[in-house]
Amino acid sequence: MKTISGEEFRLRVPADARVALAFSGGRDSVALADLFLSSGTDFFAVHIEHGIRGENSLRDASFAERFCKERGIRLLVFRVDAPAFAERNRLTLEQAARQLRYGVFDGLLDGGECDYVALAHHADDQTETVLMRMLRGTGIKGLRGMSPLSGRYIRPLLAVSRAEIDGYIGARGLPFTEDETNRDESYTRNFLRAELARIRERFPAVNEAVARLARNAAEADDYIEAAAPYPEERDGEMRVPLAVFDEPVLAKRTVARACAALGVLQDVEEKHYDAVIGLVGAGTGKRVELSHGVTAHLDSDAVVFTRTRGRGEGDRAAGGATEAPFPHGFSGEVLGVVLETVPKEQVAKGDGALYADADKIPDGAVLRKRRDGDVFTKFGGGTKNFGDFLTDRKVPLRRRDDITVCAVGNDVLFAAGVEISDKVRVDDDTVAVLKITLGKE
Repeated sequence: MKTISGEEFRLRVPADARVALAFSGGRDSVALADLFLSSGTDFFAVHIEHGIRGENSLRDASFAERFCKERGIRLLVFRVDAPAFAERNRLTLEQAARQLRYGVFDGLLDGGECDYVALAHHADDQTETVLMRMLRGTGIKGLRGMSPLSGRYIRPLLAVSRAEIDGYIGARGLPFTEDETNRDESYTRNFLRAELARIRERFPAVNEAVARLARNAAEADDYIEAAAPYPEERDGEMRVPLAVFDEPVLAKRTVARACAALGVLQDVEEKHYDAVIGLVGAGTGKRVELSHGVTAHLDSDAVVFTRTRGRGEGDRAAGGATEAPFPHGFSGEVLGVVLETVPKEQVAKGDGALYADADKIPDGAVLRKRRDGDVFTKFGGGTKNFGDFLTDRKVPLRRRDDITVCAVGNDVLFAAGVEISDKVRVDDDTVAVLKITLGKE
């Protein structure tokens, strides 16, 4: 196994590192364990029994224990219930097993048991991974495939072919187990592996070709990662300046970062990037729905990303009402608005609050969401359509349905977080001052 023997192999493992080897008992992890032993690597083995394959899975665990005991390798065995985890979390069995497996590894790393976890992925695994991602429509980040070093995970065999590993196993006379599900072509990877065997007959250098593609993709991806700007966070929203969209490649990465900042790390696809890019040049206020509740809105100078919610959600009064009589003399929160009567001398401009003359709010006033046909009297007089007033104040369309107003009929007396009407302004004759602030979401 010339590519990973002696000093060349040592270079693939960080110096002076304590390594946990993911040990299934299959030929790949057996070869890596043997190489670790012969190279003097400081390591121990970790076997995870997933609760999937019944007696065969238990047999593999017994093999791992016997193999490691005979060679003086410390072994930790973990047992997880992947089928139950998959059902609880609506995952495929493969997804559940992977999450549980990496949960064990991360626990060992976080607990200081090891510095790195070694995975026995090889060159054929890399080829299968890149091709699977291509068939699923990946972008350039997916084309880079797996890396020899990914944070605290290392893959010392990534440049070694399955054929080389088989040759090493045979030459060393090493025992190993076979996972019978590896022959089940109902699994995508197994199907692709079988097809690659045929492809390799005509294109024997397929591993090298895919590895070259992955390296080129990694170089391009690293360049994009360094060049793409980060979105700006403002009031829980992520803003991407319109100038970013002059370069679509960088725009896509910035859009992905905006979604990630809002908690969406997957399922943002090419169609979503195209939809967001298509917003630029559309009229202000246009929007597109992306994935997992993220919405992109076009503002005058940026595309703004928010996590959407239903109209009025989280702003309901007791009993689920979306309208309530104005509570004269009440201090507290109603429909997301905090009302408080304060002395006149406490009126302070610029503190983020609105101040109104409580006695000027008539009986029959209500707190509610804005409606079509609402009007508003600006300071100094002059009645205007409330929607036009919000436009003048540059209040984005996406926020308008969440504004709570105090109104009599269609006459808006104040809009929480925005402005008060001239009709309820504090003046020299004011006795009772109403302080109006937004409640905490």
